[in-house]
Amino acid sequence: MSGLRALRDFYNRSYNKRPILTLCVTNGILGVFSDGLAQTITYYEAKSEQGRNKLDKHLPDKLKEHEDLWPPTPKYDITRTLRFAAYNFCVAPLAGKWYMFLDKFFPMPVASTVASKAAQIAVKRQGDKMAIKRMVTDQALFAPAGLVVFFTAMGFAETRKWEGVKEKFEDAFVPALITNYKVWPLVQFINFKFMPLQYRLPFVSSLGILWNAYLSWLNNASKQEEYVKEHITNPDSQTQKEQVLKT
Repeated sequence: MSGLRALRDFYNRSYNKRPILTLCVTNGILGVFSDGLAQTITYYEAKSEQGRNKLDKHLPDKLKEHEDLWPPTPKYDITRTLRFAAYNFCVAPLAGKWYMFLDKFFPMPVASTVASKAAQIAVKRQGDKMAIKRMVTDQALFAPAGLVVFFTAMGFAETRKWEGVKEKFEDAFVPALITNYKVWPLVQFINFKFMPLQYRLPFVSSLGILWNAYLSWLNNASKQEEYVKEHITNPDSQTQKEQVLKT
């Protein structure tokens, strides 16, 4: 426990001195964990038929059309992890400013310690309303915008072509947005209701390690599928299939 308190105190001191840089570094580190988890799950699940079937259930049909032709997955792709960490590092200022904006636009009421019980209940209800307003605004605006930024950045970083960005959106944007709305409204309500401002992005990123792992995995599936489509003009040609597998 003393170690956790020391870490918390170090984070608070760093945030008070350099809030944006602290958010960037924290988010980048959590990005490393996220992609590492995604690669680990993919590697070990893909080693067995049962594991591949479990993963397949969470992929849209168009992202597994040529799954049997995907290049072999390396044990660990450090470039992919660095790319994901760099993305997390770069978007942290935007996310941090967004939370500051919501704090200012939807301020939480403060209950006096000497207020009556009825007044405290009224303040609590008002606080719940503000948390809901923050959550709805976040999910209506920032959630889809965040996915737009993610798939744009990843598509361009991987292919250096805007055509690659377009392919990301065609393959993965809608499935990711649907999954987002199954997971994040409740998490964000808790975040806005109970977390102090300086902890909101780390809280989301920490709980979002699995979410970011999902995004990393979905993004990689899109990348693999587009790779196969680029190298195969005739799916029935065994020679072309062998060339892709050897590439």
